[in-house]
Amino acid sequence: MKATAERRRSRRAELDVTVEIRPAGAGQEPSAFPPLTGEVKNISLAGVYAHVKAPCPLEPGQQVICSIRIPPEQARWFPFARILGKGWVIRLDPVQVGRRAGEAMPEDQLLGLAIAFAPDVTALATLEL
Repeated sequence: MKATAERRRSRRAELDVTVEIRPAGAGQEPSAFPPLTGEVKNISLAGVYAHVKAPCPLEPGQQVICSIRIPPEQARWFPFARILGKGWVIRLDPVQVGRRAGEAMPEDQLLGLAIAFAPDVTALATLEL
């Protein structure tokens, strides 16, 4: 059995939050596009993995702007209130949804979207009162 090395730079946290994603780049005004929303599956200061509904207008290599708000009750697992900044789409793959015999297929196909954050991503810390 072949062992694989962990390539992640940062520890990931599994959260139940929403990510808003907009395309970025030369000649594109981010506010001109409605945000694509996804359900975060895991996050770190290096990137985020989320599920989005297909079809997805993004493609690997594309630069994006991400905005993620983390509610205070989830700060135990990820001690930041908000992540905001640029990143790049690393991959976009169909999500395999498990189902039992006789269950209907999901109405919407989900895609797994991996985004690597730029080194200057803004992470706002939670306030301790």
